[in-house]
Amino acid sequence: MSLSVPSGGAVFWGYLLAFVAASLACLGAAWRAWSIPYAGTRHSLLAFFLTSAAWAGAYIGFLLPVSPLAKHVFYQISLVVGFGTVWAWLWFCSAYTGRAIHRNASAQWFAIIVYGGVTLLKVTNPFHHLYYTLEPGQGGVFDLVIRHGLFYWVVMGVAYALGTAGYLMLFEMFWKTETRTGPLAALTALTAVPAVLNITGHVNPSLQDITHEPLGVAVFAIGVLFVYSYQFQAVRLAGSLSAPTIMLSADGRIKDYGRRIIELFPEMEDRSAIGKPLGAALPELAQRLEEDRSLLETTDGSAPRYYRIVETNLGATGGSDVVVLSDVTERERRERALRDRQEKVEALYAAISRLLRAQNREEVGGVMLRLVNEVFGYPLVGVRFVNDGALVPIRHSPQVSEHMPARPPVDLEGDSLIAEAYENEEPNVVDDLHAVDGPLDYGDARTAAFFPVGTHGTISVGDVEPGAIDSFDGGLIEVLAAHAAVVLDRLDQEEALRTAKQEAEEASQMKSALLANTSHEFRTPLTSIIGFAEEIATMAEDDDSPIDRFADHIESSGRRLLGTLDAILNLSRLQGGNMMRSSEPTDVTTVAEEAADQFYHEAVEADITLRMETNGAPVWTRADREGLRIALQNLISNAVKYTDPGGAIWIRVRTGDEAAVLEVEDTGVGMDPAQTETLFEPFRQESEGMGREYEGTGLGLAVTKEAVEQMGGAVEVETEKGAGSRFTVRLPEAEAPEKVGDPSASAPVGNADASS
Repeated sequence: MSLSVPSGGAVFWGYLLAFVAASLACLGAAWRAWSIPYAGTRHSLLAFFLTSAAWAGAYIGFLLPVSPLAKHVFYQISLVVGFGTVWAWLWFCSAYTGRAIHRNASAQWFAIIVYGGVTLLKVTNPFHHLYYTLEPGQGGVFDLVIRHGLFYWVVMGVAYALGTAGYLMLFEMFWKTETRTGPLAALTALTAVPAVLNITGHVNPSLQDITHEPLGVAVFAIGVLFVYSYQFQAVRLAGSLSAPTIMLSADGRIKDYGRRIIELFPEMEDRSAIGKPLGAALPELAQRLEEDRSLLETTDGSAPRYYRIVETNLGATGGSDVVVLSDVTERERRERALRDRQEKVEALYAAISRLLRAQNREEVGGVMLRLVNEVFGYPLVGVRFVNDGALVPIRHSPQVSEHMPARPPVDLEGDSLIAEAYENEEPNVVDDLHAVDGPLDYGDARTAAFFPVGTHGTISVGDVEPGAIDSFDGGLIEVLAAHAAVVLDRLDQEEALRTAKQEAEEASQMKSALLANTSHEFRTPLTSIIGFAEEIATMAEDDDSPIDRFADHIESSGRRLLGTLDAILNLSRLQGGNMMRSSEPTDVTTVAEEAADQFYHEAVEADITLRMETNGAPVWTRADREGLRIALQNLISNAVKYTDPGGAIWIRVRTGDEAAVLEVEDTGVGMDPAQTETLFEPFRQESEGMGREYEGTGLGLAVTKEAVEQMGGAVEVETEKGAGSRFTVRLPEAEAPEKVGDPSASAPVGNADASS
């Protein structure tokens, strides 16, 4: 068919102005599309409008009075760019509808191969002329004749098929979002006009046999960006195909809404709300928008549903807004359940803290009852403790009396659900009590769970609805019961310890009283025996009979027995707390000298040197003078007993490390250092039994240790077998109550050191 386009005339100027307008419309649409907030939609629309503008521009060049070669080049450019516009259109439809087909690698390679193959076919057309031919016509040098080949119609069909696929994507989205599709259908009809013009131009010389699609794209661009943009972007902003959406005008009036809104708000069925302010049609929704509260709660007759409110301003529509209600029911329910569980766990920890401070069983039962009833929300809660072979109720929630009959004690060996949980030491959960045969009447309770509290009892949880015991709650209650069992074990142990302590104290008092009474009863006759033995020895001095020797034996044995009784009595009085008086400043040097003088004659008779060593000044301590004297006597007595003739004993008094220090050192037999751990225990000696080497009860050092510790001090021993021993007593240092004279720094006691 001949294409005659002279440089003047109505047809020429009509085509030229139409393509110029199309190019400008597409460029303007691209400028407006730059402000779209969604990257995928923005980029694809820019590509679509810019390629369309280039397509229309190529036709402008083709129509201008240029050489045939230039016309040939412009026409080829129009064919290549025009087919590229189809792929930009598909990119927009994919991005806008959220399908993301344009991101699929397979789809991308398909587009590249098809577009590349068609482009190669068009570019190489001068060599094979299978797509079209462009020849000079009869109207002059600017007249051309285009003859389209088979490939032209094949490619045209493919292009329209791809374009139709994009339209179907849009219609599907509008249909699924239940948005009115009338305006989109009108735009689709307008974009179909170029196809009619193409056919008319092919069969009728009144129009030109060229591709008129750039004109249709321009119509679509004007429609999208200027006529129907608010609805296109409103549907895009819905986010989800099922999200209820309301389009608002700049002044807050309802412009349109989808079917989902009607399902959510049945009063919107008749669409009379269109044109009304949002506050008049849906006051609750408008109030939440005004208060900037993003969550809307509704009920569908059974359970509440939650919608997240999103309001977006559309800059491309003169300030219009879209309100999208996204269904977040499941997420909100999960979040609320999570918060509820967190609150229960925190309440459980608080209850465990109170349990640890509980002082009796009733308090433990009260803590468990309050937590399960008030925090966990279960109405029927009961606590039972073991008493005389039965689980006896001690506490229950107020609702128990309203829904259940009297709660008798439960036999531990019975076949009830409570006894079963206690015996098996595992929770027993029953979803429907009406389906269970048993000896107990549970009244209105339909579901129950029984948890053992160790060996102490059970806690029962129930509800009037079947299957109402949550498994997570059951786990927390089980943890609570386990902690309660630990606390009850501790209370029982404390009670047992208190009883044992009381019995031990009573036994100790009885022992002390017995020892004191026994010692007192022994002392009186022993004193008489010793006195008579001394008198007999005096009367028999001039007699050659052995009476005086027997009298000496009686006296020494009596004195030894008296010393034993004194030691027993002292230990008894110390342990019973009846011996030590109030502490007062005491000069350790003076007490040590008095004790040394007491053993002077005994040391002389044993041929032992007894020396006192001081630092030249009194050494003061706060102590009971009598207790200190007894401790020193025992240490010196031990030193004399275990030191062989010719040996020596040193008694040293000094200060050191804020303490008054007293040392008693001897050159006696000493002992194995490993035996010192038991040295201060009552009735213990290194050698014991019938074959022991030295006489004695082993009470002296026990009395010394008890006395020193009651005065706030400590006693230590250093010993080596065959090399002697050194006992060191440390007592709290005290200030002198008055100035005293300086004693000798080192002075012998009596004549006991004469051998030195």
